[in-house]
Amino acid sequence: MLFWFVSDDVCDLKAELPGIGSELTVKERGSLQENEEPERGNGEKGQEDEREKNEEEDQEQRAVEEEEELEVLRSQVVQLLLELEETREVSQRHEESYNELQGAYGLLEEERLASAHQAESFTRQIQRLQGQLRSVQEELDSLEEEKASELWEAQEELRVAQEEVQELQQAAEEAAAERENDIALLQEELCRLRAELERLRGTTQEYELELTTLRAEISMKNQHRAVQEEGGGVGQLMEECRSLKDECQILKNDNKQLSEKLDILEQQRASSPGSSLALSTEHLFGEKDNDVEQEVKAEGFVSTLEVEGGKWRDAGSQKNISFEGKPVTPTATSGGFSEVFSLRDQLKQAEEKASQVQRECDGLKGELKELQGLYESSQKERAELEAELHRYKAELDRLAGRKAQSSTPSSECPILSIPFIGMVVIFGLIWCCWKELLS
Repeated sequence: MLFWFVSDDVCDLKAELPGIGSELTVKERGSLQENEEPERGNGEKGQEDEREKNEEEDQEQRAVEEEEELEVLRSQVVQLLLELEETREVSQRHEESYNELQGAYGLLEEERLASAHQAESFTRQIQRLQGQLRSVQEELDSLEEEKASELWEAQEELRVAQEEVQELQQAAEEAAAERENDIALLQEELCRLRAELERLRGTTQEYELELTTLRAEISMKNQHRAVQEEGGGVGQLMEECRSLKDECQILKNDNKQLSEKLDILEQQRASSPGSSLALSTEHLFGEKDNDVEQEVKAEGFVSTLEVEGGKWRDAGSQKNISFEGKPVTPTATSGGFSEVFSLRDQLKQAEEKASQVQRECDGLKGELKELQGLYESSQKERAELEAELHRYKAELDRLAGRKAQSSTPSSECPILSIPFIGMVVIFGLIWCCWKELLS
């Protein structure tokens, strides 16, 4: 159909173009003749040849121009026809959309009426929910006050617990420092007592050497007395008895000097923390001195029996045997070991007490960490509740603003806000139930 219109228009243009071409040629010829009239006087022949050539060129140029104009007109006609067809299609589409819009307008009118009914029902629901929200807000205020009081009480308890923990930590540190000082003092006392023990062991060995020399002298004197007894020298025996008594007195004086030295050591140890250890050492060396004194008394008793009766040899030999069989050195060694063991036991007890204090300190630190964790969890819970409360307040303010503008409500706002309000109310009820269960 479009091609048919185009062909008809082209034919019409061709029918009109010869007339246009003839009009143009006549005008051009007239103009050429007017231009050539002043030059006719110069020579008609040359002018005629040039005129013929010019006419031929003009005709060719006109033909080309006519063809170009025809092509331009054809393209314009085709473009106009295409635009006409597009305009027809657009008008048809507009008619169809107009019909559709008329149908949609009826549907929208029905929907508007339905939304108006829904808006009325929604406004009633909003009023009811606003009443519920007010009650929920009152409950939230009361719960907030209760929570604030509980938090204040928890903070007070935490503060008291922190003060107690600090006091316990300070006491534990002081006890640990005291234990360390006691341990250091005990170690120093142990070293000093070990040195004293070594010195006393050397003194004991010297006493043992003196005792062995005395035993040897006594045995020699006994033999000499036996020889004198055979000769009947009683006076000589008396002199020997006196000499032995003198030696016994000398030994007693030495023993007295040693006891005085031990008393001085006792006074020095009484001023130090390890007085109990000093007393045990004194007791040990007192026993040793008693053994030496008993030995000297036994020797004197032997000499007395030697003068008085005829059986002094048997008694003296029995006493010497019993005295020589006495384990002097093992007793001193066992006493030194018992002292070392007692010191070790005291050191172990001090270490056990220090470890016990350290365990108590660790337990207090663990309790402090637990209290700090409880405080942090309560602070987090408080922050969450405050954020939730601010969110509820913002929602209530927003609802109050919408209530002030409820005189001209739109058809979309109630539809969008009702589900959110319902969710807020449900969440508030769930939160209240949860708090009641926790309490």
